[in-house]
Amino acid sequence: MANAIVKDLRAKSDAAWANLTRQLQGMEPYLDRSDAPGQWTTRQVLAHLLGEPGRRPVDFLKKFSSHDLPVSETTPGQSHVPPERQKMTFKQLLDALDAQRREVLEYLEGLSEADLQGRKARIPFLKQFLGTDEIALAQFSSVLFDGHWNDHAGQLAKIRKAVGL
Repeated sequence: MANAIVKDLRAKSDAAWANLTRQLQGMEPYLDRSDAPGQWTTRQVLAHLLGEPGRRPVDFLKKFSSHDLPVSETTPGQSHVPPERQKMTFKQLLDALDAQRREVLEYLEGLSEADLQGRKARIPFLKQFLGTDEIALAQFSSVLFDGHWNDHAGQLAKIRKAVGL
């Protein structure tokens, strides 16, 4: 049975997924449209949420530690759409994103509350938001779903409006 922290993270993930997929309803024909010149397209948003090709989010989470904290130099605001993602269909992008989400939750469910709160990483980019670059696994996972995904759902809402949905 999942602990209270994981139940909360699952609820946040499910809510973020529902928000994201709600914004994506009817957007398949507009996969390569943005809300304004120079802004990200729907494809770019989804590619960004998927992360760098070949990197699995769960592999990063496995590096969180109670000592010798790993450092992740994340550069915000970048969305690179490599050729393999340029060829992906709307459904393939969504399926890949949902598979990553499920894999993260499955991994988190196997951890104790002590691991979720005691294993940390250093992510300098987050210092401007959290006041520290040291973040626990549970907090990072919450920021990922509750913050990051919902922020990009808002971006997709702007694209929806721009294309008349």
